[in-house]
Amino acid sequence: MKSSLIGRLADPVLHTSLALENPEMDGDDVISGKLDNQQGTQYVIKNGIPRFVLTEDAGQIQTSDAFGFKWKKRDTYGSPGARQVTTKWYLEKYGFNSQEEWTGFFNTRAAILDVGCGSGFSASLWLDTPQWSGSAMWVGADISEAVDVALDHLGHLPNTHFAQADALALPFHDGSFDTVFSEGVLHHTPSTRQALLSSSRVLAKGGQFHFYVYRLKGPVREFTDDYIRRQIAPLSDEDAWDALRPLTRMAQSLAELKTTVTLQEEIPLLKIPAGEHDIQRLLYWYFGKMYWNEALSFEENVHVNFDWYRPRYAHRQTAEEVRAWCDEANLSIHWFHEGEAGYTVRATKN
Repeated sequence: MKSSLIGRLADPVLHTSLALENPEMDGDDVISGKLDNQQGTQYVIKNGIPRFVLTEDAGQIQTSDAFGFKWKKRDTYGSPGARQVTTKWYLEKYGFNSQEEWTGFFNTRAAILDVGCGSGFSASLWLDTPQWSGSAMWVGADISEAVDVALDHLGHLPNTHFAQADALALPFHDGSFDTVFSEGVLHHTPSTRQALLSSSRVLAKGGQFHFYVYRLKGPVREFTDDYIRRQIAPLSDEDAWDALRPLTRMAQSLAELKTTVTLQEEIPLLKIPAGEHDIQRLLYWYFGKMYWNEALSFEENVHVNFDWYRPRYAHRQTAEEVRAWCDEANLSIHWFHEGEAGYTVRATKN
């Protein structure tokens, strides 16, 4: 942990300042030590990362473990193909014309909090580029041990910082950041609404909040997804990963058919629009998530399906709910992208 982060840190419950005790230093980096809230609670710094997770919620612990497991499987994400596909998708949904424009936005900020940074993969799409200046402080916070992977991936980049923390109990002072970024994370907590409100608390007035959350799907897709979640819930993470391989192979086989079906009219009962549909995408969007993208390796495709089905918490929202929560958080929306998978928002704190 760089010593420059200490002033932004606060007790995750009381939001009061913390004092550094018994630090082991390596230059400007705090390798180990404790952070004391001066009321009897201490938080350890281990392997250069302050640790603040207090939750006893069983669903959140399972979700955290699942993400820690998948992000440690480093050969299942991050290939050039995956980076290209993901960057294109992010640019579209966040409303930027190019990777350079996207990185340029973050270069104009002073302090960025990445809520639920995981292994740092999403942020790496602009952090780990020649365009990143390092002038802004970037803080990656994640509830799982994936934050250690993020440190390994991104710790060599200028002005990067890390904390193991719960999105519902962020260990930062009010208004500490002029930018909050949270890609596909808020819905993996006990309450998407509470996670949004918690993240907004640490955003300064006039600051921007960029986030993506899942969208409520059609009835058959919702039923199938929840059924598969229940079936793999008793399994270990490794066995759940293996159980999703046949599903991924089916998705691959369907995609390789390169066959379309034309629906002459909308099917409102199943929320399926009229028009021409690739057969794999038709099943994917309306009958069960069976992801396949030929630009990714087989294990990268399994990773995407595991990401969807394994976490206990994977809430889906309506557009009306997301807009109402932003109003409650005192956020003015200036970009609202409605994709088939979810909603992407850029909003400013009033």
